[in-house]
Amino acid sequence: LRAQISNALHGASLVEQVENRAFLIQTAAEVSRVASSILDPGKLIRQVVELIRERFDLYYAGLFLVDQTDVLADLVQWAYLQAGTGEAGRKMRRRKHKLQVGGNSMIGQCIATGKSRIALDVGKEAVRFSNPLLPDTHSELALPLISRGEAIGALTIQSDREAAFTEEDIAIFE
Repeated sequence: LRAQISNALHGASLVEQVENRAFLIQTAAEVSRVASSILDPGKLIRQVVELIRERFDLYYAGLFLVDQTDVLADLVQWAYLQAGTGEAGRKMRRRKHKLQVGGNSMIGQCIATGKSRIALDVGKEAVRFSNPLLPDTHSELALPLISRGEAIGALTIQSDREAAFTEEDIAIFE
């Protein structure tokens, strides 16, 4: 009887995981569909960031782009926040929030390497910018924005739950 109960619980857990993945994929497709209908780049960025935060039930989402004048002048490169959700996002935009490419932040490292990064517990992360405007962040996923083989920016998505992201989430968000 114990074995049957254990098998039933395991089966129910697997069904729940499959349903959750299907929901995430369907939501990603919906975000893509909405994004493809917007022509204004500024509006597109703001809408996509808000849709991602809302549809995936996240604590925060933000999008950074590298300042191309820094790249052309061969100076220290900075990624500037172009869109961020909630009051924290509005405050950071007003302050022209930026992170150094390759610097001591997940976004900076993500852009420098062109690779996604996951922090399951941000308190234990060696390379991360601790933002006082986002005190409840426990997990973070940074995804590079690639154009013509170059990282031109990154998307940060943050959760108020520990271990909120998996390697599979990278594929869904990409």
